[in-house]
Amino acid sequence: MDEMQAISAARKLLKEQAVTQAPINVDALALTLGFKVSRKDLPEGEAGITFERRGQKHIFVNQNDGLHRQRFTILHEIAHHVLELPSVHGSSVPSDELECFKSRPPEEVLCDTFAAECLVPWLLIQPFATQSDFTHENLTVLSDFFQASRSCVASRFAQVSNDHLAFIVAEEGIVQYAITSRGLREAKIWITKMIHIPRNSAAAKAMELASGQVMTADLDGLDWSASENASRFVCYEEATYYALKKQTQSIVLFEEIVKTSSGTKRESRSEDDDLLEELSGYPGWSKYR
Repeated sequence: MDEMQAISAARKLLKEQAVTQAPINVDALALTLGFKVSRKDLPEGEAGITFERRGQKHIFVNQNDGLHRQRFTILHEIAHHVLELPSVHGSSVPSDELECFKSRPPEEVLCDTFAAECLVPWLLIQPFATQSDFTHENLTVLSDFFQASRSCVASRFAQVSNDHLAFIVAEEGIVQYAITSRGLREAKIWITKMIHIPRNSAAAKAMELASGQVMTADLDGLDWSASENASRFVCYEEATYYALKKQTQSIVLFEEIVKTSSGTKRESRSEDDDLLEELSGYPGWSKYR
């Protein structure tokens, strides 16, 4: 099974259950699959546990975790059932493994992918990806809207966007996960996994300072991508660092450099370009800026 199959399975489940609004009711979704969800005071470092008792399947989640983590844990456990993937971590889910990548079994990463797609469904994030800027500030707003972690929102946003952008996760300075937008893929620009983050990147700065604050950087396209076409782009990056996971998360915007008779300039859009936007069915106030 690969990532797209896990995503397709999540979309199929949501369609079967007629899920059309966010935030999705994860407890109700679990119940339709035969799981009873309970919040319990579990040991520190344990996000959840799944077991069967007297013919009833149970998911216990740690009530001491934040709401976003609890919701993700439930869907991660549901994923093992739907995808028919064995649980490498046994019946319990360690908190420090969720949404991590380094040295992690592929089955667990696929279950995370399934959970992210369920929390931030393609049909619901697509209008925002069309109308909103890919910024740390906007992702925070959308995180509250979907009741999902910012990394969940960022990965789904990047996946459906037609703009030139990417969401990149590195652990201990090595790229472990990279989602490039449709627009970036069409421009034939790729982000390679298992490479060191650029020395002059916002991610490197955030990791060096071990700060949870948002760091920014302006770079050349070739700093993040070895693709030949990346030489036609410059980048703007916002990055954060999570000390417990030794993880950096970068949102990277690629801007094409347009050659002119007087030299080069960045491609830009004026406000007039949006006057005849295709109607999305979402009111104007849904456009975060």
